[in-house]
Amino acid sequence: MELALARYRLRFKHPFGTAHGLRDGTDSVFVRLSRNGSHGYGEATLPPYLAETQRSVLEELAGLDPGCVQDCFMSGGQVVLSAPARAALHTAYIGLITREKECSISSYFGVLDRVADPAVSLMTLGHTEPEDIPLILNDLPRTGGLKVKLGSPNDEATLRVVMDLGYRRLFLDTNQGWSQVDQALRIIDLVGAENVLGIEQPFPKDRWDLHEQLKDRTDVPVFADESVQGMADLERAPTAFDGVNLKLMKCGGLDRALEMSVRARELGLQVMLGSMSESSLGCGAMAALAGIAHILDLDGPWLIANDPFVGMGVQHGRIFVEGTLGSGIELRLPDELDFRPIGV
Repeated sequence: MELALARYRLRFKHPFGTAHGLRDGTDSVFVRLSRNGSHGYGEATLPPYLAETQRSVLEELAGLDPGCVQDCFMSGGQVVLSAPARAALHTAYIGLITREKECSISSYFGVLDRVADPAVSLMTLGHTEPEDIPLILNDLPRTGGLKVKLGSPNDEATLRVVMDLGYRRLFLDTNQGWSQVDQALRIIDLVGAENVLGIEQPFPKDRWDLHEQLKDRTDVPVFADESVQGMADLERAPTAFDGVNLKLMKCGGLDRALEMSVRARELGLQVMLGSMSESSLGCGAMAALAGIAHILDLDGPWLIANDPFVGMGVQHGRIFVEGTLGSGIELRLPDELDFRPIGV
């Protein structure tokens, strides 16, 4: 098996703002595993609020023995990778295996038609000046809901513009940007609880008490993001949350994302499959688990100007993957990424 790595910077079409700050792109590391002419690809996307960096992930993966990749996924194995590095490698490995088996990742994991109702697909509006909102939304396809990033002084003005443009089903994401329950309740009243699909991580990740208070005072589902980093956090989540946003860069691989999705549903939580603005590759891989999700927050391909992969689309307001083998995602051009083999 050959392991190759490529550094890349994904650039946003428009500057993307959250409560974490404004950025024009995201550093990434792409992974390629090859065997007998078949390839599998993976991605580690590394926004600046993560502890891992492009350099640290490259160093982790460059130190691996390509012949021992499977050992990285074994419980109790000697190789321990950070969550983004493991996610990239595991996605590439599962992509390669499913290509060789000529099946999809969905069928490989057995997550086809796990739920009766298709997941609601979201597009995202980041922090921006209210006057720029119509232009930005014009670049996004209409889906089942619009995710609006909040936690700035423009929150109320932003929501009024969005609602005036006819967007009614909103998902509110503050990225830990608020400090009082009444802030959240005021915004919910402004939008109308019947129009809010959910509110995500309104308070700091360690303020489980505030999330619990909000959960008790509204019928709007409260979703965890930063508060739930692993299985231990997930187990206690029902006390303060109604749902959880699971991301490959947090979970560390499709296997762990599936395990947490199954457990979340057992705990009575809604499952949201999210991303850190990955390309079509990372978002398409996560979309393979859509059969177990309530909400899909996998809109990176529509936010990025230089996506090196293709294969995702929107039809009848829902995100879908066009291909049927592996993740269903393809490299746009053979030399789109500068892959450097490891151990050769």
